[in-house]
Amino acid sequence: MSPKLLFTNAHLICPEQGIDGKGWLVTEGGNITAIGTDDKVASEAKDSELIDCRGDILAPGLVDMRVKSGDPGAEHLETLSSLKDAAAHGGITSFAILPSTEPVIDTAAMIDSLHLRASRIDGPSLHCYGAITKELEDDQMAELGMMAGAGARAFASGTLSVQNAQTMRRIMTYASMLDLPVIHHCEDKNLTEDGDMNEGETSTRLGMLGQPAAAETIILQRDIELAKLTGVHYHAAHISTAGAVAAIRKAKAEGVRITADTAPPYFMLNELAVSGYDAACKLNPPLRTEADRQALLEGLQDGTIDAIASDHVPVNPDMKMQPFTQASTGASGIEVLLCMTLRLVRTGTLSLSRAFELISRNPAQILKIDAGSLKVGMPADLVRINPNMSWIIEGRAFKSLSRITPFEGQPAEGKVTGLWIAGAPVALDQ
Repeated sequence: MSPKLLFTNAHLICPEQGIDGKGWLVTEGGNITAIGTDDKVASEAKDSELIDCRGDILAPGLVDMRVKSGDPGAEHLETLSSLKDAAAHGGITSFAILPSTEPVIDTAAMIDSLHLRASRIDGPSLHCYGAITKELEDDQMAELGMMAGAGARAFASGTLSVQNAQTMRRIMTYASMLDLPVIHHCEDKNLTEDGDMNEGETSTRLGMLGQPAAAETIILQRDIELAKLTGVHYHAAHISTAGAVAAIRKAKAEGVRITADTAPPYFMLNELAVSGYDAACKLNPPLRTEADRQALLEGLQDGTIDAIASDHVPVNPDMKMQPFTQASTGASGIEVLLCMTLRLVRTGTLSLSRAFELISRNPAQILKIDAGSLKVGMPADLVRINPNMSWIIEGRAFKSLSRITPFEGQPAEGKVTGLWIAGAPVALDQ
């Protein structure tokens, strides 16, 4: 049973209600029962356990819409338990896992199994994407209807990019009938094959094969046309280029059902981070130019980009400790999603309310998860944050089993000091 709680002296953040200021909140039975921004606490707070937030932020828990799990198939890289623990310490109360596991999440039985096993582990709620194609290969559509019936929140491609336009059209047509989003990694494989980083002056100077920005926008532009044709809710995943931002902005203006996310490395770093051949900065898609980074920031400000996701990819350290061209792509991101987003607040790029739209409210709405809001009646999935607490990002301190991050050694501000799932506190090691 969740205790009856009264949170006082909180800096409440709820973009959906336009709340950004001092207030109080009451939870009971796993739900939010009262909220206010005045000094008069509601009568519903009687007999509540008091939690004095001492000016800390109290907001809807984060919803991370792009997480790769090592379980099943690569539990040495990440287990469901370690993933949930890492998510909790990152302020995340709900997250969705990509279908690129071993075996691939391409059947209803796989989704049922993961939901059941995850439900036996305390902590944040796990949601599944269904694979858009069988075994995430580029030729045959998966059983979308059956996976939808099992609770798939969307149909996703992991880092597969469907090259065949007819296959993609069929996927979108069926997803539209099921009223679920198609989440796609946009990459023209013919242009990126053997490339190790962004194509441009830096790749030439470093003597490495590059991946042109056009590889992302070519597939995205094709998908936008197919989305117009099918009426599907199309979601562009971890976009990294100015061209993608421009294409999405134009498509939205034309009324296309399109949303998009990006991840902290793409708006915090550029291709110069690769200059020292640091494999922690080898990602897919690759880090782009400073102009691309600035375009992403503009997209986050003006609503072109709807969400920020961690793009958490558990990686084998042995495969990262290789020469750059041989190293695997990916990095741990689930525990730095919050602090990197708060950095944009500190620099004045985003308001605190807009930040929580991007990391909580919008992803919840895209995936139709009952989260991301402090409205009365909503589940009491809450995060308490001390925005002034300083710390140094050290992968070795991560709860995730994957401890390689492109932000290693960077200073950060903003630390999770409390987390509640359905009104029940989650234990956090500080």
